[in-house]
Amino acid sequence: MKKRGFTLVELMITLAIFSIFSIYLYQTFFSEIKQSFNFKNNIDIQYNANKALNMLTDQIRNYSSTNDTKTLTSSDGNNILKLGSKDKDGKIEVSSVSNAGAANKDIINLILNPTESNVPPSNIYYDIKSKTLQDNDGNKCFNIDSVDFSYKNGLIFISVSASEGNIQIKSSTAVNVQAN
Repeated sequence: MKKRGFTLVELMITLAIFSIFSIYLYQTFFSEIKQSFNFKNNIDIQYNANKALNMLTDQIRNYSSTNDTKTLTSSDGNNILKLGSKDKDGKIEVSSVSNAGAANKDIINLILNPTESNVPPSNIYYDIKSKTLQDNDGNKCFNIDSVDFSYKNGLIFISVSASEGNIQIKSSTAVNVQAN
């Protein structure tokens, strides 16, 4: 004699298999969402580091050594590079001051470019507390931990570190200040 329907054991086994499958889908779904947020944060941090690097390199590349000086200060205030006029060979004179003493300020002027009184100076500021790099045009880069400048063999090396949470990124480049 055959009965129609399901036994209690069959229903319990089906419910257990369905529960295991549901838990697996739940974990997979939320781990993918978390991974997506981490990926987005990583892209945002990389974008801000590269944007900061571009702002700094543009300021250095636009340097005109005729009637112009430019001071580059690392975010910790310890390394200072001063760009001067061109020498007899057409090379821009760069003087370096190491261990200048850490700045005790909340905002550091990373690039100081004093100009004539009728032209506004083109400066880039770094706010230590908010970890923000900003220029005079209002362009901002966030989550910037440090900016370092160094000089060797006619090249100014710029290194920018950025982080948020456990994601840390360091991006660097070199700018040639020799005559073409």
